[in-house]
Amino acid sequence: MSRRDEIVYLRSLKAYLGLVLVLFFAAALSGFQAAARDPEFSSRWLGELEMLRWILNLDPLLIMLMIFLKNLIASTIAMLLGLGLGVIPTIVIISNGVLLGVVAESALEQHGAAFLLAGIVPHGIVELPIVLACAAIGLRLGHLLALALIGREVDLAGETKIALRFLLWWAAPLLLLAAAIETFITPIALSMVIA
Repeated sequence: MSRRDEIVYLRSLKAYLGLVLVLFFAAALSGFQAAARDPEFSSRWLGELEMLRWILNLDPLLIMLMIFLKNLIASTIAMLLGLGLGVIPTIVIISNGVLLGVVAESALEQHGAAFLLAGIVPHGIVELPIVLACAAIGLRLGHLLALALIGREVDLAGETKIALRFLLWWAAPLLLLAAAIETFITPIALSMVIA
């Protein structure tokens, strides 16, 4: 598959990416509003993050590896389990959106907008598009499976190979870059805002 073919493939995801963006931002807004209205809702979601605090005691390279693996596993699940008619990518996108909304509300409430941006933008600018693209591919695979089930001719095996290629050649390296930024750059950005 040439670079041009990859670009054509990514353009073919436009409708799926649009749906993923709508779901993600609607879930983030809902999470933000729910957290603002109900502190118990917020503490439940933030409590799940607290269980991962042990990672911060690890060596920075291990922290980076853990972040990378967590995001790669979530992206792989969102993509390949899209073959379950798109249910899993939808759940992944909505739950990540709600979590982002809850974290954003908490960060704004406690530290302000600069802290929120410093904590999300450096790595999020790389990570978020990749995670959303993987979910969009998952929705496409789910849609193609649905078409196959009703007797339409689709190349599901070929699409799955393209998805795996995207995962290995694009998603994995960019998620590793995002994990490196989150481990080494985001803390510096946060310390500059706090100071």
